[in-house]
Amino acid sequence: MYKKMKLKGVARIEPDHLGDPLEAAVETSLRDKYEAVVDKSLGTIVAVLGADDIGEGHILAGDGSIYYEVNFDALVFKPEMQEIIEGEVVEIVKFGAFLSLGPFDGLLHVSQITNEYISYDEKNARLVSKESNKSLGEGDKVRARVIAVSLNEKEPRESKIGLTMRQTGLGRLEWLEANTSEQANVEAEAK
Repeated sequence: MYKKMKLKGVARIEPDHLGDPLEAAVETSLRDKYEAVVDKSLGTIVAVLGADDIGEGHILAGDGSIYYEVNFDALVFKPEMQEIIEGEVVEIVKFGAFLSLGPFDGLLHVSQITNEYISYDEKNARLVSKESNKSLGEGDKVRARVIAVSLNEKEPRESKIGLTMRQTGLGRLEWLEANTSEQANVEAEAK
């Protein structure tokens, strides 16, 4: 999901920043231009970490700014298909739960939570399974698998990430811990 990448870009230093140290002015320009940008092939640039190689400056006629070609390090977030992630439930709605996954939210549809029937408890803002009475609410930590990724470069808030917890080893972390301790007790009794 998170990767440190070397990228190439252009830093525009405006006339009022020409007196600033070059490295600081370039890094400020890169942060303003590239941070929070969504690119389908890269993901989203979370942070510009620093400029490595600043080229010669170029001036365009009629523009008082100086443009520098720059190689820089960036922290990038890109959800990958089939990747296992851990996130926190930030919202419960009738059709599922939204999980915070770094700069994006992912949707965990009710059909992808468990193999059991799930109902929405509007009063308590929880999703509750029918047979085992497991529940999912805001603030719960879960482990899920990414099953759909659609990044929108023009409207990053419209990006969609689909998730599932219907496989072994996935679910609310408390459910997984309970399963592990039950299995350890069964193994201890078998000895």
